[in-house]
Amino acid sequence: MRSDTDVTGKPTRGLAELEQRLQAAESQLHAMQKQQQALVFGISHDLRAPLRAIDGFALRLQQGLQVQDSALVERSIEQIRNAAAKSGALIEALLEYSRVGRAPLKYQPVALDFLVDWVVMDLSVIWPQLQVDLDVQAGLQVCGDEALLKSLLFKLLENSWKFSADTGRVQVRIRGESTPEGLHVEIHDQGIGMDLRDAGQPFEPFQRLHSTKQGAGDGLGLAIAQTIVTRHGGRIWAQSSVGEGCSIHLLLPEQAGQSAPAVDL
Repeated sequence: MRSDTDVTGKPTRGLAELEQRLQAAESQLHAMQKQQQALVFGISHDLRAPLRAIDGFALRLQQGLQVQDSALVERSIEQIRNAAAKSGALIEALLEYSRVGRAPLKYQPVALDFLVDWVVMDLSVIWPQLQVDLDVQAGLQVCGDEALLKSLLFKLLENSWKFSADTGRVQVRIRGESTPEGLHVEIHDQGIGMDLRDAGQPFEPFQRLHSTKQGAGDGLGLAIAQTIVTRHGGRIWAQSSVGEGCSIHLLLPEQAGQSAPAVDL
């Protein structure tokens, strides 16, 4: 007859493994609950500000109409539209954050230099005044979902453009190296950089790395980037110092089924 315990009364190996799996599942559930709570808090916090602005400027609009102050009416309408646009942009970012976490992956060989050229054209439309100095290693190829990888590069390069806007010039260098774990890609820019000691967890939702006008984004760009990388079985981390630019490191599969070991970053 098979026993669930050995002669010392300790659980058998099967029960011990089951207990470990249950503990791991419990830890994962706890982490997901914390992330969900942080996400709900971030959403409510970030939506509250533009809603307050809309309410305040609606009151000013009402006052302007009462005294027939056309200048006040026009300014109030413009501010209401700006606040509504901020709310809309946040909602779109939240939808994208949800979408990249659920969309089925279509694995195929993807040329990163091709995607970079594509993204740079989009960014040049947004920041036409910036001079672009781009140095991309040719022949970098990974295996993944082309649409999601384009979104990944857009989020990362958008930060490079955004945090270089004051200088009038964006300088980006992209290099890659094959490793047993996948392709290690480094995206380095000469922007304003950031102090990672003050940044907390830069890849968590609603973590804004800068308080400047250029850095006032929706706080979801790097979280979306991390989700895309994680779904490909990869890793992402940052190296940066204030005034010395920023390097984003990616580890992405070069072939289907390849993934990087999990580490604490």
